[in-house]
Amino acid sequence: MQREFLLNILFLVLINILIKPFFIFGIDLTVQNRLPEGDYGLYFTLLNFTYLFQILNDFGIQNFNNRHVSQHPKLLPKYFPNLLALKFLLSTVYVSLSLLAAWGLAGYGWRELPLLLILLFNQVLAQGILFLRSNISGLGHYRLDSLLSSLDKFLMLATCGVLLWGMPRHILSAETFALAQTLAFFATALVVFWVLRRKAPLPLRPSWAGNWRAGRPALAVLFRKSFPFALVILLMTAYTRLDAVLLERLLPNGKIHADVYAGAYRLLDAANMLGYLFASLLLPMFARMLKTKEPLRPLVSVSFKLIWAGSVALAAAVYFARADLIQLMMPARASAYRWDTLGVLIWTFVPVGATYIFSTLLTAGERLMQMNRFFALGIVLDIGLNLLLIPRYQALGSAWATLGTQAFIAVAVAVLCVRHFQLRPSAKGLARLLGFAAFVLLSDWVVFYETPFAWPVKFGSALAVSFIASLVFRMLDVRQIRALLGWRVR
Repeated sequence: MQREFLLNILFLVLINILIKPFFIFGIDLTVQNRLPEGDYGLYFTLLNFTYLFQILNDFGIQNFNNRHVSQHPKLLPKYFPNLLALKFLLSTVYVSLSLLAAWGLAGYGWRELPLLLILLFNQVLAQGILFLRSNISGLGHYRLDSLLSSLDKFLMLATCGVLLWGMPRHILSAETFALAQTLAFFATALVVFWVLRRKAPLPLRPSWAGNWRAGRPALAVLFRKSFPFALVILLMTAYTRLDAVLLERLLPNGKIHADVYAGAYRLLDAANMLGYLFASLLLPMFARMLKTKEPLRPLVSVSFKLIWAGSVALAAAVYFARADLIQLMMPARASAYRWDTLGVLIWTFVPVGATYIFSTLLTAGERLMQMNRFFALGIVLDIGLNLLLIPRYQALGSAWATLGTQAFIAVAVAVLCVRHFQLRPSAKGLARLLGFAAFVLLSDWVVFYETPFAWPVKFGSALAVSFIASLVFRMLDVRQIRALLGWRVR
């Protein structure tokens, strides 16, 4: 399983590095720079608002299904049509409730609601794609699922590229940008559905189709089984997506500050892509290992050291190059306010990366209620920190609130894993983790402040030194990796 993980994570990272950064920095950034200041901030705020009721859109079905199919693949034909029907019902409620909340509670009007409706539909399509892919990865087709993971962004390069460079500039708006994404999501859903039907011919109509009363018991059972997974999604979404909404609502010119936060969040979002790839690959693997009672420590150790090395190295390099990166991405809007916000927010990648590993293990082991208690505390902490810091520090205060909340959650889920899965780290292992982080910070400081090179050279040099440090501190254990990949070890 460790060998399968290493092969597939390398494949996943390669595919996503080739595609997703082009969308984030080529398409999304261009849209923000071309739209009037504040328009993209509103788009970003409404996008975050669509996540607040995500529990209804997914209701834990993706994670429940991924875990269940990986452990009981023969039951897929029985569960698939019922889960598909349940997703359709929940998505309808999700869109309706989100629109009502936006109108009645958040105070959005007719100017914002059309854009919000498009973004809600996009979320329904995105979650539908993830549900279909969860069946593919649950059946053990990890590389195929990895290949499909970037299809939506690949198609968005085409649809949004035509919008940006193939049509008159006045056509571009937040609404047309969202509609271009809708087209890509819809095409992706069709492709993934076709692939799934080729791998596992499945009935689309549940056995109770046409008789709602006969289907209620089956839906109730699935609803009850997926509820703990849904609660995880609700709580995690709340403490990760509230910041932008609070920022936009609490300040008189909140759209401008949300625009600043969105510019910094773009780099964090690109980095978090790596953590999500780890989680999506590890969930079915952990679930299968727990069922077969294979030892978890080796895979947890390999995955955590990889995400730790990558997150610390990338966060440190971005922090020291923050001013130059903002100047490169947004030359007309660069300011100390923007790059200071980025400097704080990018460090969130370190605890988020750790959370992806440990929360995935807890999810696979169905230790959900214990984890949800800490997620609930995370919401309280996040709201409290935002209410305290936003009025004084605006987007920078929201960035500090995010970092504090994510650090608390990372420590909490790590402690839960140590307690429930006997994964107590060794003193030598902890020393290596801290030693690696300290060395990376010191070496990056020297590279950026004591060398005369241009900043891109410094950035590349910092990452190169971090890679060497990961070998020295055995974050990347070459002998172990070569052995797992089947290469000869001398």
